[in-house]
Amino acid sequence: MIKNILFVILVSFVVLNLNAQYTSVHHQQLDYYNSLGNAEASFYEKNTIAVNYPNSSNKAGCALNKTVYGWHPYWVGSAYLNYNWNLLSHFSFFSYEVDAATGNANSTHGWATSAAVDAALASGNTKVTLTVTLFSNHATFFSSPTAQQTLITNLINLIQSRGAHGVNIDIEGLPSANKNDFTNFMISLANQMHAAIPNSEVSTVLYAVDWNNVFDFSSMASVVDQFIIMGYDYYWSGSSSTGPNDPLYHFDVSYNFSLSKSITYYLNKGCPKDKLILGLPYYGREWSTSSVTVPSSTTASGNAKIYNDVKDNISGNYSLTNYAYDTDSYSDIYVFNNGTQKQCFISLENSIIKRLEHINTSGIGGMGIWALGYDDGYTELWDAIENNMTDCFSNPCSGEIHDFGGPTKNYYDNENYTWTIQPKGATSIALSFTSFDVETDFDYLYIYDGNTDLAPQISGSPFTGTTLPPDFNSTTGAITFKFTSDNLTTKSGFTANYTCIIDTIKPTTQISLAPNPAVSNFSSTFTDADNLGGSGVKHQFYQVADHNGTEWFSNDQNGFFNDEFNNGTIHSNWIDSSGVWNNSGVYISQTDESNSNTNIYASCNQNGYNKYLYNYQMQISGSGANKRAGFHYMCDDASQPNRGNSYFIWFRQDDAKLQFYKVVNDTFSLEKDVSITYNANQWYDIKIVYDKITGETEVWMDDDFVSSWIDVSPLTIGNHISLRSGNCIYDVENLRVYKNRTATELINVGSNPSDDIRYSGTPAGRINSIVIDNAYNVSVLATEFVNVDLTTSLEELNNIDFEVYPNPTNHNITVSFNDNQNRDIRISNIGGKTLITQKIVAKKQTINVSDLVPGIYFLKVKSNNELKTIKLIKQ
Repeated sequence: MIKNILFVILVSFVVLNLNAQYTSVHHQQLDYYNSLGNAEASFYEKNTIAVNYPNSSNKAGCALNKTVYGWHPYWVGSAYLNYNWNLLSHFSFFSYEVDAATGNANSTHGWATSAAVDAALASGNTKVTLTVTLFSNHATFFSSPTAQQTLITNLINLIQSRGAHGVNIDIEGLPSANKNDFTNFMISLANQMHAAIPNSEVSTVLYAVDWNNVFDFSSMASVVDQFIIMGYDYYWSGSSSTGPNDPLYHFDVSYNFSLSKSITYYLNKGCPKDKLILGLPYYGREWSTSSVTVPSSTTASGNAKIYNDVKDNISGNYSLTNYAYDTDSYSDIYVFNNGTQKQCFISLENSIIKRLEHINTSGIGGMGIWALGYDDGYTELWDAIENNMTDCFSNPCSGEIHDFGGPTKNYYDNENYTWTIQPKGATSIALSFTSFDVETDFDYLYIYDGNTDLAPQISGSPFTGTTLPPDFNSTTGAITFKFTSDNLTTKSGFTANYTCIIDTIKPTTQISLAPNPAVSNFSSTFTDADNLGGSGVKHQFYQVADHNGTEWFSNDQNGFFNDEFNNGTIHSNWIDSSGVWNNSGVYISQTDESNSNTNIYASCNQNGYNKYLYNYQMQISGSGANKRAGFHYMCDDASQPNRGNSYFIWFRQDDAKLQFYKVVNDTFSLEKDVSITYNANQWYDIKIVYDKITGETEVWMDDDFVSSWIDVSPLTIGNHISLRSGNCIYDVENLRVYKNRTATELINVGSNPSDDIRYSGTPAGRINSIVIDNAYNVSVLATEFVNVDLTTSLEELNNIDFEVYPNPTNHNITVSFNDNQNRDIRISNIGGKTLITQKIVAKKQTINVSDLVPGIYFLKVKSNNELKTIKLIKQ
């Protein structure tokens, strides 16, 4: 709420009556605030203070997939400072008031200079429109082509001069006599606006109940961009009985108008489903009543109560003691006596969520908001939008489905809806009906075993009459429903409960045996599987490492990386750019708690493949109160403070958050904020998967999936990885980078710098495989060690002209030649140290090797300046 004394008086305590002289709450509130004087946006922007509170959004990476059309009345002032622009597709400044006689503006309320409009335009995410209001004198306006054209010309000029995106037409109280006039005006406006301003948008409001049948969708649908139902005032200030401002389903038996019915009505009138928007109220209604019974007859006109007034509860009237809930209309109710018996009906966050769920189920284009700023000081409604109007939406694992009349009341005529339940990670869904009554042979419920109506129908579908459909378990993680009703008889419909089955079983991966020894390139075959009925394997990764005689590394130019930090020194491939980094012999540690941006980085080519897995263990500790650390990947220049262009995952231990950041031109931006619990001084295994095709980053802690974020413009160039910390001690061990693979991969073995395994040894190579399924289960790591002999190639083995036997041996070996020559024999270990030397002049010589410890050795024979080597195994 706007915490300014003047504004509190205006919003909280005035009586906002909607009686016969007003067509809607838009009309009534505009008239009231105009009557106060100072009817300019700049006045309220200067004289109100938006609530200072943190943005609690934890899914900033969620992208809107529905329209969210918010009206910004000029009188909400600085509340725009708390708008979540990422979750607002349209911002509509309210309003340009039309002079019906001329088409000019009685007032635009500071549209040209409003700071709120500036902020919306600067957001880069939100389209900005100007609402145009006309509540009376329709005959005057529509009888004047000059006034209509003047209005159109003015609007085009205002939108162009502001760099905005279109207009919203709010003409209310329209009589049926002006139906064709309105239609022709909308077509002319849309055509001229679209021609003058490419990609501009023109929308119009629709009435909660279209009493006069004034909307000709067959003519307007092709040119008008959105049709927004004013889904409120079903019960208004002048109602003789209390009831919901915005009933989702039937509240009363005789008066059955509701949001659901309005949607069905407009769809049947021809409104395109994707252009139909359901406006929702961020306010309720409060009446004086004759009794405590709900509903009750009213004794006076009702007042509007905005969302944050009720949430603030300064009066104490909106307490849990006074609270009730209507499960038919999904409405919150407060019944109290403050000297007069009162009832307040409003949709709080849980009720708004039900309405957003209905928007998704009905498949319409999105939601509208009257009005932005009425929830200032609270994030619950932004959170509801984020969870339901974006690509982060997912059905809960269990719940209830019912027809479009609600759980207890009859459905409506002429319904035709198709919807799907598909909980995230589900492999199957169990469905059980608790009631079923639809008009026999005229109304039908179709049920499909899959995520579209092209999937197979279950046995008995379509269902009609009163017999309960049988219990059913889907063969996939989705069930699709389609319900149709005719235009005559309606019934109580249906209810059913569902529960999903989530895949919690880890997938498996196996690696084929490597040749023993590997002397050249070979192919590894990977066998990956998910459990029967599981979600299916989503990610397949492998990593190749080689042992240089001291420690395991990987060829970082091949898209792999491996450092286990176990030799007591920091390897030379790391560049210590900032901080105090040391190798303890077990892990690498950064110990400078005063440094807010430490940096140690290494080369890792992330350009050749589409997916990468970054895996390491970490521990954050220290004495500060703002300890944080993380990992940069896809860095194009890690020498810069923020690693040039990159991403980084950031763990804020004291704030209990995981954060996703993107860095562009060395400037970072927070993309997503996730609440999570950390324990101080505890080691965690971190896995980060990045997909360059989809732009998705996924994060696991101790193999538990935490969250993901999708970059719609993903980075594709990555040359480095980097460890980063801020004001903490940061310990890291076992840092590995994997890349995606197929079922078979070529493992390059040799001494070339481009090979995967570049050294000889037993073992000298290691292949790791990890797979992850669609339910985010991570497999157990599979490992295949590779014995490598680079000193004896296949060609050399074919050219050997002597024998050594027995090999392997316990005590003695015999070396046999084809002729008598002077030869030198040396036996050395894999480190190259010579342990035995002998001169041989006979065809056959016995050598005692019993003093050698078991292991692999190399026997080298030199003759006539030619050196030949074979591997010798001592048991």
